[in-house]
Parts: sequence; C-alpha cells; structure tokens
Amino acid sequence: MATSLYTHPRLGEEVEAISGHYVPQREERIEWDGKELLYLVGYMIVDSSCCGPGGGGYALVPGYVVKWKHTTGDEGLDVSEVEPITSKEEQEEIKRMITGKEKVGQVNFR
Repeated sequence: MATSLYTHPRLGEEVEAISGHYVPQREERIEWDGKELLYLVGYMIVDSSCCGPGGGGYALVPGYVVKWKHTTGDEGLDVSEVEPITSKEEQEEIKRMITGKEKVGQVNFR
C-alpha cells in the first residue's frame, strides 16, 4: 500500500487559478468498502479566460485516510496521510457515488 501526504486547504478561502478561481468548501469522510474515504467538495469560477465565463462544482478525492491530520505543514495547514485510489474500476464506482450525492460536474482523483 503506497501512501501520500494530503495538505488540507483552508475551507471557504478563494484560491486564484490561471483562468479564474476556486473555493474548497468542505471535506467529507465516509465509510467506503471497509475504509474511510476522504473527498473535498468546492466550486470553480472561470472569469479570466479568453474563452468566456463559466463555472461549476467539483470534488477532489485524495484517497483513503491512513492517518488523519497527524502533522502540520507549510503555512500551518493540517496534513493527513492517505492511500490514493489507483484502480480505474474503483474510481468509477466512487465517482458515481459522489455525483449521485453531491452537485458536482467533475470528480478528480489525486
């Protein structure tokens, strides 16, 4: 089992991006296949792109929680250890669950 570190964002804080900005709103931890699944829900606004404005909801899935907020990283942000989800089949199942539960247009895996 390979693990990675996930730095928790400041929820509700706008983050500038190349074509606009995004705002991570909340983190969810749910039981999934006998493990604790972590995902983040937020929204994005495209307002500085040459292609026109847009936006929508998104979810980011860091993976399964191994150690919850066990240390602090740069800028005082909490850091958790997670097991990334690499199986395409498992990703599709999780994506279906999240899009059925949340108002998001895309689900991304770290």
